Amino acid sequence: MIRKIDDKACIGCGICALFCPGDVIVMDERRKAKVKYPQDCWTCFVCELNCPVKAVDVHPFRKPKPMAW
Repeated sequence: MIRKIDDKACIGCGICALFCPGDVIVMDERRKAKVKYPQDCWTCFVCELNCPVKAVDVHPFRKPKPMAW
C-alpha cells in the first residue's frame, strides 16, 4: 500500500500514475501525484521504483518473514 507521496518532492512528471497497474495514482489540478484509490494498491512498488525523485513511499501490508534454508 502506498504510505505517502511527498507533495514537496513530487515534480509532477506523472510517471507514477502512468506505470501504476492498479490505476491508484492520479495527477491533481496542480500536477502533483495523489493516491485516489488506496484500497486498490497492488503493493507492486512500480511507482516507487520509477519515481525519479523518490517521492513515493510504498509499504507492504505485512513484513515478509525471514526464511531459513
